[in-house]
Amino acid sequence: MKYQLRFGGEGGQGVITAGEILAEAAIEENRYAFKASTYTSQVRGGPTKVDIIIDDKEIFFPYAIEGEVDFMLATADKGYQSFKSGVKPGGIIVVEPNLVYPEDSDYEKWKVFKIPIITIAKDEVGNVATQSVVALAIAAYMTKCIDLSNLRKVMLEMVPAKTRELNAKAYDLGVEYATKALA
Repeated sequence: MKYQLRFGGEGGQGVITAGEILAEAAIEENRYAFKASTYTSQVRGGPTKVDIIIDDKEIFFPYAIEGEVDFMLATADKGYQSFKSGVKPGGIIVVEPNLVYPEDSDYEKWKVFKIPIITIAKDEVGNVATQSVVALAIAAYMTKCIDLSNLRKVMLEMVPAKTRELNAKAYDLGVEYATKALA
């Protein structure tokens, strides 16, 4: 099955890293995966997105097809407003409610969920830098695009050793919040 996911935010929020981890985990499952990043020349603050394609078949076009993206997660309004139009009608969008402001019509077009990703990372994990792992877990749980335990294992292998405990907690909280959002 083919999945097209998009993470949107601002430079420095870790969305590109989350995409790399997701693609690597899919490859470890002997599937095809590709991540394509778009960001401004600014290191921090400009709109950023990463599209992740996961498929059981070989991928010949390594970019998400606009209007066919299954899932988007946005942690900054710039990224959300810039890239939401690529999500297919009825697709899932998860937004950070403290920083992303969907329009009323967005709720009619997509399934929009508000999950306080940055607050979870900052207040519950104790490190705002883990927001990308919270987001990663939410995306994986809500799309069922990958085995959750495999993704957790790959994520823990890819993050710095000194941050593994915090990132494990961030991942588990992401799954917990995604579970509640879909209940």
